[in-house]
Amino acid sequence: MTILKAIGHLMCVCLLVTGACCVRVLDWTTRTFVALIQTLTGATVERDQKKLHSQRELMNQLVYEDNKPEVGVLNENTMLKNSSFSLSPEQLIIKAKKLLSPEAEFGSKNPDLLAEDFQFIFPIVGPLCKTEFCTIFGSFKLKDAFPDSRGNFFGFTVDPMEPNRVWFFSRGTATHTGPLKFGKKDFPPTGKEVVNTPQVLSMCFDEEGRCYKFTGGYSIDRTIGNCGGLGGVFGIIHSLGGSLPFPEAKPWKPSLEWEALAKRLPEAWYEWSGHRNF
Repeated sequence: MTILKAIGHLMCVCLLVTGACCVRVLDWTTRTFVALIQTLTGATVERDQKKLHSQRELMNQLVYEDNKPEVGVLNENTMLKNSSFSLSPEQLIIKAKKLLSPEAEFGSKNPDLLAEDFQFIFPIVGPLCKTEFCTIFGSFKLKDAFPDSRGNFFGFTVDPMEPNRVWFFSRGTATHTGPLKFGKKDFPPTGKEVVNTPQVLSMCFDEEGRCYKFTGGYSIDRTIGNCGGLGGVFGIIHSLGGSLPFPEAKPWKPSLEWEALAKRLPEAWYEWSGHRNF
């Protein structure tokens, strides 16, 4: 029976690897033809041509706790005290919290808090410029759909290696009691409670104290909540039972290669040899 299981796993590996190769060939062929058409017609995606903001502020000297660089724990307080950035950590955190207020809603209601070269960069969506972000975010009308929504933000800290950047966490909750609109899709009230996957967000500020980069939607524990491990609006839509027609908006699932090489192959070896080493 053990040998039979090993053979079964190996057969699954062969089938999964074959399927993965077919998917890769189809993917490569499709992208090659798309690139050719793009070259011939000039039909480029404007957003893909945008250059993402890189790190603007850099701490030149790293300082480690107890002078032990081999441990790798930074002395945040000392490094931030040595920062030459115009705003203190306390001032930056105050500005970040102001952007989170209902009066600002990340700057969409108060664009003056955002720099002219502002970029919204989430795992899938973006970069969106200032005008795009304010228009698109405002169109969601999340407060209409979730009047009791709470971002539950915490853990505000300034990055000692990038002293103009504030990091923080969110464990949002909300109840779907109003209509939600996402593009052409409408989601009528369901009464469902949405428990967001914990996410990490950040805001980078320029010398004038305006936010020029807002990142977020990066899930850090897919076992929590009912959003399928997804961040941002994608997670909310999933929790309501909705679905969008692309893989990025669906919960993660292992690739065929991972299924074959990281799961099935070790199982086949265990069944064949009787020694489990994982």
